[in-house]
Amino acid sequence: MNYKFALVCLMCLIMLLSTPASSKSQHVNIEYYYNGYLITDSDSPKTPKPLLKIGEPFKLRFEVTCYKRNFLSVMLTSIGENDFDIIEGPTSALGNFIDETIEANETRVFEWTVAPNEEWAGGSAPIDFYYQMTDLNTKRTIISSKFTAAYVTISNEHYEPPATTNPGAQSSDDTSSFALPAFTLLGALIAIYMVYVLKTK
Repeated sequence: MNYKFALVCLMCLIMLLSTPASSKSQHVNIEYYYNGYLITDSDSPKTPKPLLKIGEPFKLRFEVTCYKRNFLSVMLTSIGENDFDIIEGPTSALGNFIDETIEANETRVFEWTVAPNEEWAGGSAPIDFYYQMTDLNTKRTIISSKFTAAYVTISNEHYEPPATTNPGAQSSDDTSSFALPAFTLLGALIAIYMVYVLKTK
């Protein structure tokens, strides 16, 4: 039983300490937002790990600045092609590219509203941002990379949009709806310690 507990603790720590690939290089800088909350932190962005219901929407926004004129291709991906539904955005499905010519030091914004479906209900799945820069003259790839924009745990419950109490009232920005990473390292360690104490009693 102690071996199983130690393995669970190790897996929790690996998940909490893991970070996505850097979204900054000599060729490009990417700032990205989860539900309006800036995620990038220097060269080590921390992946949001929200707990969402089936059909519960969230927003991903990417501000891509390229330092050289190039042909830029971006898309959202996951484990499978149908793990998330794109409600609104520059592409209509996972795995579909949007391609644009971008000038040196120009910033382009890509924003999607996405919702988990029943594909990973009761489990977790990543949603990744893939980008590729191609030289316009040589047609060679300058950089091709991706990072996890969110690692979503999906419950078996279905999302119910909040009822509008006053149809004429305008909706206000509610910062409490921003889903931040589900656990901090300190919180996880406290939870693991409490489980250990309870098991030893």
